[in-house]
Amino acid sequence: RPVIDATHPVVEVAPAKFTTKMPRWASVSPEGSQLVFETLGKLWVKPVAGGAARRLTTAKDGFELWPSWSRDGKQIVFVSWSDAALGRIAVVPAAGGAARIVTAQPGHYAVPRFSPDGRSIAFERRSGGGLTSDTWAENPGIYRISATGGAAVRIARDGSAPQWGAGNDRLFFTASEKGKLQLISTDLNGEARRVHATGELVNDFQVSPGGDYVAFRQNYQAFVMPLMPGTQDVPADAKGSALPVVKVSGDGANFINWSAKGVHWSLGPVLYSAELGQLFAAAPPAEGAAKFTAPTSGVSLAMEVASEKPGGIIALTGARLVTMAAKDGGIIDDGVIVIEGDRIKAIGPRASTPVPAGARQIDVTGKTIIPGLIDAHAHGPQGEDELVPEQNWSAMANLALGTTTIHDPSSRAAEIFVAGEMQRAGVILAPRTFSTGEIVYGARAPEVYAQIDSYEDALAHIRRLKAEGAVSVKNYNQPRREQRQMVVKAAQAEGLHVVPEGGSLYNMDVSLVMDGNSTVEHNVPLAVFYADLVQLWAQTKTNSTPTLVVTYGGPAGDPYWRAHSDVWKHPILTRHEPPGALAAANVRRNLAAEEDYVDDDSAREAKKLADQGVMVSIGAHGQQAGLGPHWEMWSFVRGGWSPIEALRAGTIMPATSLGYARDIGSLEVGKLADLVVLNADPTQDIHNSDKVYRVMLGGHLYD
Repeated sequence: RPVIDATHPVVEVAPAKFTTKMPRWASVSPEGSQLVFETLGKLWVKPVAGGAARRLTTAKDGFELWPSWSRDGKQIVFVSWSDAALGRIAVVPAAGGAARIVTAQPGHYAVPRFSPDGRSIAFERRSGGGLTSDTWAENPGIYRISATGGAAVRIARDGSAPQWGAGNDRLFFTASEKGKLQLISTDLNGEARRVHATGELVNDFQVSPGGDYVAFRQNYQAFVMPLMPGTQDVPADAKGSALPVVKVSGDGANFINWSAKGVHWSLGPVLYSAELGQLFAAAPPAEGAAKFTAPTSGVSLAMEVASEKPGGIIALTGARLVTMAAKDGGIIDDGVIVIEGDRIKAIGPRASTPVPAGARQIDVTGKTIIPGLIDAHAHGPQGEDELVPEQNWSAMANLALGTTTIHDPSSRAAEIFVAGEMQRAGVILAPRTFSTGEIVYGARAPEVYAQIDSYEDALAHIRRLKAEGAVSVKNYNQPRREQRQMVVKAAQAEGLHVVPEGGSLYNMDVSLVMDGNSTVEHNVPLAVFYADLVQLWAQTKTNSTPTLVVTYGGPAGDPYWRAHSDVWKHPILTRHEPPGALAAANVRRNLAAEEDYVDDDSAREAKKLADQGVMVSIGAHGQQAGLGPHWEMWSFVRGGWSPIEALRAGTIMPATSLGYARDIGSLEVGKLADLVVLNADPTQDIHNSDKVYRVMLGGHLYD
């Protein structure tokens, strides 16, 4: 049978400069001459015709989110956010300057929108908790407030995305009914409720300023159809229904909005537009008349930004260095690492590695230094419904416990790519962050369904994700093998890794190994890997991330380590995770018979692949922030791996598999200074891997 070679494109982990790819909420002014958008937590205004972007406000602290224009184009409303003070609804002149706060109380506000006459602002009030404070989180819903301030009035207890049509007396918003998204309107007291449109696979509705059209998003594309007056509920679907539907986007769409000139949407860093006159003819078109073609060019919102990098020279002296530069660990006793800026300038034994004059010397005698851990399958929260916090306790817990790079194979693009850019620019503190963005999902879930009926469909989804910042794509639950093969072909053509999972289906897993995927995520559901599977896999270029913490087939590594350690007492984790959440997940534990746990069985079988040269990586699956990557390595040792082999699975093997090895994964001259200083030696006892003394990320040393 034929086997397709997997590709592992090189990823530039830490360039000196980078170009932003995930501006959010780009919104065109009513007359169509300007647009406002968010990048790196701040609002920017730019001419639609081109030119330099300028900061909208004069604020230095906090984030600025969810901008929207007044109908006269003179003001912009947005949410001002800081983790400590929470959110405020603010208004600023479109010409720029200091913002005026509208809300008297702090809160978890989102999506403010001016009424057509500019006298009222509708907005969401959300619940807190999770990554943000749970204070001021009572009574969520959709509210309105006078644009001059005063008391807020709740219109609806449920729903989201408040918006206005032509009138000031009715408010549109979206809500779910039996798993379908509906476009609803009510009067300003929440009464006289009407359902205008319902979409089974729709995940957004946006009403035009005149209230006579509605744009909707389905299969990551933007569509427009007429909006009927009155109380009729019209089905919304890409295929059309009783009303004509026009697909306006090409490779994908996000952040749909309207101006008087037409409909607009973003794809990565580019804003696209379509005039209404191009979509619906005033009279029946002549036979053979050309149909609307999606635009292929737009307004670039990309910005070139300098990556945050330190200056100066640091020398770490006296530690045992487990460099991972060789299969035996490349161990150097009584070693020296010289770091200049963000990279390693010299490394070796103290006797032969001089410390440059003027370097800051840090004596770490008695410590052990390993490369920063690389979590190849790292889920975990990056934001709360598009709000990326200033401090993400989950990300900081991961970093504090030595994970300096994560690769998340399923996350929300509008959060994780934003967080990744903020980390790179030094706006937030977190591990280096890479992701697939949303999965290329075959199941009919409205938020993430990626319909693929042709290679062109697959290519559009891959290009959409690449435009937003993906370095890999997750091929997941596409039901037919040829669909999955189309995703692989498209991703390889666009230079991206493909990191699928087989959902505990053996036949699918084997086809993924054969069809050119870069890795297979999660364990193959076999108690024993016999020679036929091992020999086949070893002849491919496909690697493995078995995610031992969630092993299929029985109690996995996560319940094992929660049952066998006092997680809620961990001296580092308790500094970062909210105590209530930490205790709730760990104090009361379930215990199974030792022989029932299967993480060690999966590790044992994965070792057969590693022994044949397959790169096998840790993947903590977001199970326990901070400790998950360590549990992965500990489970590998439970399954018969040596501590050095387990450390390789946490460092150089994921770096090699994911294309990062030019910059990270081992301690070598020229590579990034991502490392962990430990109080005890994990090569002697792998459980010492979480005895963290210091963490260095790109030359910055953190306690």
